[in-house]
Order: sequence, then C-alpha cells, then structure tokens
Amino acid sequence: MDEKIVLLGAKGMLGSDVYDLCTQNNLDITPYDLPEFDITDQAQLEKVLENTNIVINCAAYTDVEKAETQSELAFKVNAEAVANLAQIANNKNIYVIHISTDFVFDGKKELPYLETDQTNAINTYGKSKLAGEESLTENHNYFSIIRVQWTYGKNGNNFITKIISLSQQRNNLKVVDDQFGSPTSTKEAAKIICEFVAKKPKGIFHYTSAGFASRYDTAKFVFEKLRKDIKLSPCKSNEFKTAAARPANSRFCCDKIQSLLDKPIKVWQKPLERFLETL
Repeated sequence: MDEKIVLLGAKGMLGSDVYDLCTQNNLDITPYDLPEFDITDQAQLEKVLENTNIVINCAAYTDVEKAETQSELAFKVNAEAVANLAQIANNKNIYVIHISTDFVFDGKKELPYLETDQTNAINTYGKSKLAGEESLTENHNYFSIIRVQWTYGKNGNNFITKIISLSQQRNNLKVVDDQFGSPTSTKEAAKIICEFVAKKPKGIFHYTSAGFASRYDTAKFVFEKLRKDIKLSPCKSNEFKTAAARPANSRFCCDKIQSLLDKPIKVWQKPLERFLETL
C-alpha cells in the first residue's frame, strides 16, 4: 500500500526541497501552505489530515527578530497548532515528522548538544518552538522531532543569501565570530526527512552538516568560493543590537541520527559549495 504523506509548510525553504525530493522519489505527497492553508485553523488541519499516514510539519513562524514583538503569533503557529496536530495525529495514529531548532538551547554548553541535554530557550522564537516540541511529546507517541540549525536553501531568507546581498551593497562587512554552528543545506536535510518517511524512527534527533564554524568563518568561506573581494572583519555579538538573543554555541552531536542513516553526513563545506554554484 502506498502511504499518503501530507506536507505542511510546503512553500518554505525546507518544505519546498522536501516536496521536490519526495516527488522525485515518486512518493504520494500533498503540499499545503499559506495562503490556501493555515496550520492555525484547526478545522483546516483536521480536513487535510483526514486520509493520511504521515505528516511532515515544516510549517513555522521563523522570524526570530519579529517574534519578540509578535510573540502571540509565534506561539500560535509554533506551539498551539502543533498541539492540535499532535492530538489529531494521536487519534488517527498518523506518524509525525516535526522540524525544530537549535534555538531550544541557551548556547552556554561548551560541547556539542545531545538530544538529552537540558533545553533553555533564550528568545521568543526558541520558546515557542520548545513549547511545540513539548506539546507533541505530551499528546502523541508516534513521532520524530528533527532539530536543525543554520539552514540555507534556494527558497527563503538565510544567513548565506543575506551576507551575499549585503556584499552587493558595500564591500566592508562585519560578521560575528563568537557564534558557532554548522551551515546546513535544506537539500541535505530533505534527504534525511525522506529516510525518516521510510524508516519511521521515534524520538528527538539532532541533524546538521558535519563539522562546525563561526558565522565569520562561514562568511569567509562563502566570499572565497565566490571570489568576491570583500573586506571582512570579525566582531562580537554584543556589537550588534538585535531584538532577540542568539545562542553562542549551536553545535550538535549527530551520532544518534547518523546511526540510522544510509550514508555518512557530509561536512558543511561541500553542500555549501554546491549551493553557491547555483546562485
């Protein structure tokens, strides 16, 4: 029997790559997103989940800065809607793949984060995503949560496209060198999600590209590969006034997810280089 998959947040950066890959693999997947579909509308949510075996939830409120002033909306999308999704999925025994974030942690740990580490979100976006995770784990038992970080892809705003855009306006850039993580391709993350569709593991998993870098190292790599003559200066996070605090350490230990996967996780430089070639 072919399994029916519902994809929520199908037009987003990760969702669009998940949809492309699933259709390439001839999976029976139906995409939903704004403006036709609103995950916060419970009646709509119940309707799209009527006849399905698997739901992939890439829908999220992701504007980290605006979330500080739009906390009600952030919680509505990232927490309340996920609680509704969990209850419906639990009633119908639907397998849920839910995408979460490194922002559930405060970034104070010295080592890479394990799935079992204590969460402690330091901004509204992170708190809303954490509340969503908790709603899912409390209301359902047939799910996986995949926490990702520093994602970039062709459909959406991300650090990589932002710094390239800034470099077209000026040739002096300051980038923070005290935030560490792993630039992660949504194309690579989509492959992982497709494996989860097939294998249906349960629990919380961390996924990033292998290796890590500072934001400054990442920017340096991007401009070297693009052969752009940009004067890049390192600076500290406290030199930038932002509405939302960011975790300094976003590094993940991915041993748990790696043990399930068919292939080794690629080091961050390779997928990023391929992405830059498409721009």
